[in-house]
This record gives sequence, structure tokens and C-alpha cells, in this order.
Amino acid sequence: MPFRLPRRVPELATALVAVIGIAACAPATGPAYDPSAPIPDRVPAGTVITVADQQSILKTMLTASGEARNLPFTVKFADFAGGPAILESFRADAAQVAIVADVPPIHAQIARFPSPIIKAWQLERGGVSVVARPGVALHSPADLRGRKIGYAEGTAHQAMVLRLLRSAGLSKHDVQLVPLQLTEVGEALGAGQIDIAPLMEPISTKYRLAHPDAQVLPDAVSQAAQSGLMFLYSPRSALADPARAAALKQLSAAIDRARAWADADKDRWIDTYYTRALKIPAAVGRIAYDGQGTWRAVPLDRALVARQQETIDTLAAFDEIPGGRISADGSVDFRFATHPAT
Repeated sequence: MPFRLPRRVPELATALVAVIGIAACAPATGPAYDPSAPIPDRVPAGTVITVADQQSILKTMLTASGEARNLPFTVKFADFAGGPAILESFRADAAQVAIVADVPPIHAQIARFPSPIIKAWQLERGGVSVVARPGVALHSPADLRGRKIGYAEGTAHQAMVLRLLRSAGLSKHDVQLVPLQLTEVGEALGAGQIDIAPLMEPISTKYRLAHPDAQVLPDAVSQAAQSGLMFLYSPRSALADPARAAALKQLSAAIDRARAWADADKDRWIDTYYTRALKIPAAVGRIAYDGQGTWRAVPLDRALVARQQETIDTLAAFDEIPGGRISADGSVDFRFATHPAT
């Protein structure tokens, strides 16, 4: 059956904005959260942490590296696609930590469910390409004018599209923005229901191999439109719990070691993750890996807060934040820093 965009996309999008707008006027929810409270060194017996994973990347890293079995608490994994789904898992206490890019923590803040960043990495490369369906010219951001652009709202792809529009001097009224679920974007592009979309790896590589005539925005332009940041973030309800906070601090360190294990042997990681876990050919996996490259830990400091503020300001400039600009202050839990915040 061919993919079709929902008939009521404009109504659904309006409803989503209305819900976020109401939430933005409500008081923050959750238990008392003290960002200066010390985090215990020991994790109490019986502590369980559920990770909201994406494409099973953390599960694969922690399991294959052996780090998961060395944790002194139970860690579970559940796959989610994109920030909006993860936020709902946080609200339901179905997950206590997640891996995302730059926008989901901002959307959590907009929705009055603050979920501070507890770990940050800089990807060697942004990992997302801007791809046009066959027959659509795409040489520069100016070619976005008049096009139907699909993107996953509440994800880093949203900010990426807005940065590209800004670089071309375009407004939202110069294009047709089509918010979709993250899992729908590649399918919508393949079905010709949208003209252009940012696609993450390995979806981007798989799409381009299937559509060799499709044009891609020059890599340097796509890279400049991405922050390349990857975060662990956690709802205040989890961070206010000493047992869970202690577990999250140990989990953060374990993920760093697991990522070092992954980057130490590129071929081993491609085989372990892309070929075995994601079930894609090794050649595609190699291209997908190179689309992100290695991960470098980024300090939890005021410079990181400033980078998040830049993304907030980009969203606000395009009227993507109900009520207008918000502050990035409080978006990072400095207790998880490995050195004093500056």
C-alpha cells in the first residue's frame, strides 16, 4: 500500500502547537529538584533504570562492550523514535534517561517538563543529509523555496531545516513545512509526498542507493546547519531521586567507555551494530558510520548552555516556541560534570 500523508496534517500540527502552548503556560511538574544536591556514590540495591534508546545504539554499545553487565543496578532498554515519543515516556515514568540530539531537551522545557542534559558528545560529523526526491533540483538552500519540506518536529531535524532557511534568507512562508513522525519522513520522500527532507543515517544512505538520481544538498552546507551535539537527558523526576541519580552518573561513565570501545575498532563496530543489530549490509554500515564518525565528550559548562541558547533562539526566530523565546539556563545538570562548571 503506498504511503500517504495524513489528511489532517495541518489540523494535527495546530493541535500539537495548542497543547504545547497550554503546557508552556502551566507550572513545571514533578517532584522537588535541587540541582545542587550531592549525588551519592553508591547505588542502592534494586535500582532500575530504563533507557529510551534510538535504533538500539546504547543497548548495542553497552552490551557488546561488556559495560552493561558490570553496572551495579538493572538497566533496561526501550526503543523510541524521536523526542516527542521520548517525552511521553518520561511523563509516564516508562524511561528515566534518553539519547537525543539538541532539540528534544528544548521541547521538554517548552512543554514544562524540564529534562536537563547530563552528558554531551560532539559528533565528528552531523550524521544527517538533506535529500531531494528524484526530479527536484537541490544545489543550495535557495532551492528550498517553494518546496514541500518534510521533517520530524521536536527533533534536531527541525532546527536544521530552520537554519537552512535562515542561511538562504527564506521564511517559513517561502516553503511548505510538513511535520511528520520520524519514522514517516523517509517513506514520505520515497512516495513523492514531499520534495525534500533531512534524513539521518543509515536511512539517508539506503534512500540514496535506492534512488541514485536523487540530489543531495552539498555536504558542507548540511554540516553547517547541524550542531552535531548528542545528549543524554533525564527528567527532573529521575534526577531528584538520589538512587536514580547515582545510577545515571554511573551509566553516563559506562556509556563513555562503551563508545570508546566502539570507536577503537571501526570494522568491529560496523559489524556489531550496523550489520548484526540493524541488519543492513556492511558497505551501507560503513557509509553510515562515516556519516557520524567518532564521538567526543563535551564538557557540561556554560559554553554548552550557550550553544543550546543559540538553538532556542533559532526556533524562536521562526515562531516555533509558543510564547516566544525561553532561556537555556537550567538545561544542564552540572552535577554530572567531570570537572567544575565554568
